[in-house]
Amino acid sequence: MKPADPLDGLLPPAPPGRDLPHHDRHRGDLLAVVASEHTGERRWPTAAWLAPLGAALAVLVIVAGVFVLPGLLGGPRPGGPAGGATTPAGLGRSTGGRPHGPRIERTESYQVSSAVGLLRVQDSVSDVSITGANQSTISITAHLSYRGSAPVITRRMTGRTLELGYTCPARSRSCGVSFDLTVPRDLSAIVDLEVGPIRLSGLSGTISAHTGAGPIGASGMSSQRVALNTGTGTIRAGFTAPPQLIAAHSGTGSVAIRVPAGTAYKITARTQVGSVRITVPQAAGSSHVIRATTGVGTVKVTGS
Repeated sequence: MKPADPLDGLLPPAPPGRDLPHHDRHRGDLLAVVASEHTGERRWPTAAWLAPLGAALAVLVIVAGVFVLPGLLGGPRPGGPAGGATTPAGLGRSTGGRPHGPRIERTESYQVSSAVGLLRVQDSVSDVSITGANQSTISITAHLSYRGSAPVITRRMTGRTLELGYTCPARSRSCGVSFDLTVPRDLSAIVDLEVGPIRLSGLSGTISAHTGAGPIGASGMSSQRVALNTGTGTIRAGFTAPPQLIAAHSGTGSVAIRVPAGTAYKITARTQVGSVRITVPQAAGSSHVIRATTGVGTVKVTGS
């Protein structure tokens, strides 16, 4: 008999006919985090840390090549979300060959008034910001940066699921798009990126966010079920209401979870290289569960 899914639908399967990159592997990673039963005690480095640390350094070199060098060579950054955050100019796909023509940066805006139950943002390289608000529509602002032909924004409704992404034409160079979304506060969302930062704010729906390389930030969250996963990057998550389940994992990078004080949590917190700090009440039988893990970095679970 197939064992029960501990996430119980937190990370839904890919829709029919649509292949999400590494979806099954990402789901397996999250299930492994949720299934672990280690305590939140401090663990000190041992000889076993040499292998993950070496791997972490290699990953950081790769990430530096993705984020830093293109930004140095590709010109100014395109416009980003409110609050001054911007997307690196080189953040996007390249179709090969030498860059040609001036870099073009422009913004496109869309409104989705259809009834949406789930937002799915999926791409290989991007920058995604999602803000919850007291509204019934979804506002999409896409910041395009490219040479040659412009990237094409893709939007598709499948039932009550809105799928959002972009494609780069063959004649496009240094092609990239960052998305700023304002959505109904209680909308559920899945963000699945191979590379790129993810920012979440003011959401109360079920959330799953994964990036292969990039930080994940979540603030003002009242969601009951949240899964945050990055291969390389920090995770910062703050809640205004006690979550039922928060599963946060970074392969290389610190993890910090802040939850409302006054509630006891069942906590699993661990790191292979680094330290663990927990300052909220713990109870093994609590219905409020926190899983915060990293391979290399600190883990903090604190009260607000």
